[in-house]
Amino acid sequence: MKKKNKQQTNDMNIQNFEKWAKVYDLLFGRFRDDVEFYKKEAHKAKGKVLEIACGTGRIYLELLKDGIDAYGIDISENMLETLKKKAKELGLKPKVKKADMRTFRFNTKFSLIIIPFRSFLHNLTIEDQIKTLKNIKNHLAPNGKLILNFFYPNPEVISKNYGKEKKETIKTKDKKYTLISKSYFVDEVNQIVESINILKEKDKTIWKGKFRFAFIYKREFELLLRLAGFRKWKVYADFNRKPLKSYKQEMIWIIEK
Repeated sequence: MKKKNKQQTNDMNIQNFEKWAKVYDLLFGRFRDDVEFYKKEAHKAKGKVLEIACGTGRIYLELLKDGIDAYGIDISENMLETLKKKAKELGLKPKVKKADMRTFRFNTKFSLIIIPFRSFLHNLTIEDQIKTLKNIKNHLAPNGKLILNFFYPNPEVISKNYGKEKKETIKTKDKKYTLISKSYFVDEVNQIVESINILKEKDKTIWKGKFRFAFIYKREFELLLRLAGFRKWKVYADFNRKPLKSYKQEMIWIIEK
């Protein structure tokens, strides 16, 4: 069997994200832990803000509602169409376009660029990770900042849960769903994980989706930042800026150009 090359793997990830638009808000729309943090940082930036991987607008629309001069990119046309419909209902005018975080282009510089909700991890290779960081640096204003978050790889979660099915109940106003998910390594050496997800209503499967992401450790990311030309950053444990002390915590990176 012929092995898939890196470009084919990335293209497959992009195609999968198009399918996620159908259920993204149902699965993740209720997540609010990061919204106030990113809104506050956007106000502090006092300039143009770019959200990378803005998806269906979970955070992006909150920035617009707060009067932030916000732009957005996402690799999924379907995600952006959902965002635009929601913006229209709210009377908002989004400045979003389909683009890849590795290669996006704007004729403007940003005071702040954000990548919420672990989306940077969808860069599956070191080359793509550095390419994305360099592209971001080129789009930052002289005193601009990059802020993003992703989890610290947790060996306990990996050993206990990877390769096993996990079930979660999701309730809406009038319906109840079951989400069945399973994560496993597709490339242990290069730290690449695939997550397969099935959404059921009662016993009927109504959606299937998957995506891939790469583990990145703290010291590994610091090396990536250096290679991309960044020289100053801080990393915290959560959205209240607590000290990072454990692999059980989320990493919140605040990076200066």
